Amino acid sequence: MLRNLIKIMWIGMLICYVVIYVLFLREAYLTRYYTWALWIGALGLAFWLYVTVRAWLYKRKFELFARHLLDGDYETGIQTHRFSRDEMRTLADLTNRIADRLRQFDKLRAERVALSTRAREIIHERSDKAVIFADFDAAVFRFNEAARRLFGIDQESMSFESIENRPENSEFTEFFRNAVEREKVASETRLKLALPVRDIAREITAEIVPVKDGEENVRIALIFLK
Repeated sequence: MLRNLIKIMWIGMLICYVVIYVLFLREAYLTRYYTWALWIGALGLAFWLYVTVRAWLYKRKFELFARHLLDGDYETGIQTHRFSRDEMRTLADLTNRIADRLRQFDKLRAERVALSTRAREIIHERSDKAVIFADFDAAVFRFNEAARRLFGIDQESMSFESIENRPENSEFTEFFRNAVEREKVASETRLKLALPVRDIAREITAEIVPVKDGEENVRIALIFLK
């Protein structure tokens, strides 16, 4: 009931208006103001209908607008008519300005992410140190050129699963998961790492540096190899 409280109150206002108008009309029936009373009642009902329709249309358009935003579609807005200049038009214009700001913000964010990703890839690939980049969003390990030379491979990326499922990598898996999921701090140890490519294995010193987001979750990790 509370979910539809505004609708109930709005309909209640109409009922109250009709009751008061009928009582007023009875009193005015035997007077010369009866015709005027009819016109006033019709005008009041027209006002009520206008506000109702305008509010309902805006509510419908705003709900559609909000759904598009929640779906990540910022190329949206509320269509307005050039002849409407009331308060609902003002709200629609403000809503469209919000959408414009969100589009600008999303464009800047996408550009910054692209630049950051590109810079990270350049640094990662051109580093003289052997580095494995652990991407938790894609669940893959990415080997830079020095790391590929260390293992003698050409393949740039391998999935977490393909490496962690190898029995000989149990020590690496425990060390990796402890560093990125439990302790979430830089850790270093010496261990054996085997790749699912021609049974290649190397005895290495691995230093894992987790990178956390604002909620203290590790999204990426750098594994420096020696």
